[in-house]
Amino acid sequence: MKSVQNIVLFLSIFTLIGLMYIAYFNVYQTDDYIYSYGTRKLGFLNNSKSFYLNWGGRYFGYSINTLNPVSEDNTGILPKVYPVFLFLSFIGLSVLNFKQYFKYSLKEATVKGFILFFFYTVLLVSIPEHYFWITGSNIYFLPIILFGFLLYFLGKYAESKSRIWFYLLAVLIVILMGSNELSALILLGSLAVFYYQKRTKETQFLLILGLLFCLVSFLAPGNFKRLDDSTGGFLMKSIKRIGIFGVNNIFFFIKTSLIMPLFIKIFESELRFIIKKINFKKALIIWSVSFLPLIFTAYIMNTMGRQFENIIFFYFVSSSVLWFFMVEKIKKYWWVSLVIIFLPETNFLPEKYSNFNFDFNINTIGKEILFTDLKKYDQEIENRINTIKNSKKDSLIIDRIKTVPKILYFDEMSSVKEDKNYVSEQLQKYFDKKYIRVED
Repeated sequence: MKSVQNIVLFLSIFTLIGLMYIAYFNVYQTDDYIYSYGTRKLGFLNNSKSFYLNWGGRYFGYSINTLNPVSEDNTGILPKVYPVFLFLSFIGLSVLNFKQYFKYSLKEATVKGFILFFFYTVLLVSIPEHYFWITGSNIYFLPIILFGFLLYFLGKYAESKSRIWFYLLAVLIVILMGSNELSALILLGSLAVFYYQKRTKETQFLLILGLLFCLVSFLAPGNFKRLDDSTGGFLMKSIKRIGIFGVNNIFFFIKTSLIMPLFIKIFESELRFIIKKINFKKALIIWSVSFLPLIFTAYIMNTMGRQFENIIFFYFVSSSVLWFFMVEKIKKYWWVSLVIIFLPETNFLPEKYSNFNFDFNINTIGKEILFTDLKKYDQEIENRINTIKNSKKDSLIIDRIKTVPKILYFDEMSSVKEDKNYVSEQLQKYFDKKYIRVED
């Protein structure tokens, strides 16, 4: 196992270095500007309130985004360092939890932390939106890191029974319930399982607290303003929802199954430790929590996208215990998983359903580093922003961005022959212009 672990550790380190290199050319994009514009116009509290009332119930995620410093960050440094901070935070929290729950040395825990980050990266559906778009990473990546804190505080509380760890747990539950809806459902389901297994006043309090703030999030006025208003009767909508639920589940199962042998091979000792603590039934109950957000996304008719990445990681890790119970010997096919991870993205689906293509990201990251002129992209964006900012005209037609990255997040403005899209609208508001388009 050590030789396989060393191979994956080597890949993990190089993946992290590659992502850090790509981050050096990251820039502010789209919603970063509109959050900053709203805060400049309304103030922090009123902007946060406006998003809650008119957009959605992510009271923590949206509030963090309203602090976006694009208007003060003249050097554009935050988009370059913030992803790196989040990468290292994920690894650091993983190290703490491996030390806490498996009593590893710092060296052993660090190795496992790097490798877990590698698997997390491989599972992502949309690296650009998850890692490199500040607005998106606050909504989808930051909650995963906060879950890391939650696990650590839970372990400390179980070990010491100190009230400070319990209070920190309570605070994190409130924060996570307002991060994004799918994380909230995973947390609520986990709290219910936790209470089912250990019925105490403390677990009951945490469950009630979670349920209360989950309702605060889901019952936000902004959520009802954005509900799907698709046509069709009850039967047709039900068929669509069942279909979406099925397709999303099939995608999850296939993608996670393809890399499961390698994961089991690397984390064999941890999985063996876990199955000594819980039986198959308990493992199945924990894994079933994954279906709460999958049912919810099917109900609102959301197909695969960036919002699913919190679910797929929980689904993957929890299902690995079931795989270990049932087919531990699958680990001998670790080399198949390793080969699959390096394959390029499949491209057999139309653009509308492109998120259902299988991409394990390592090949794409390598191509981005080797073949995309990221420095040129960074310069083109800087030139565009300076042109808009320094122009005294109310109406502008500017050049298209010619160097478009695959890993860094980018969405182009509408052309002169197109209706105004959200990118043009946001930049017009932020820079106080009446019209901004790109050449056709």
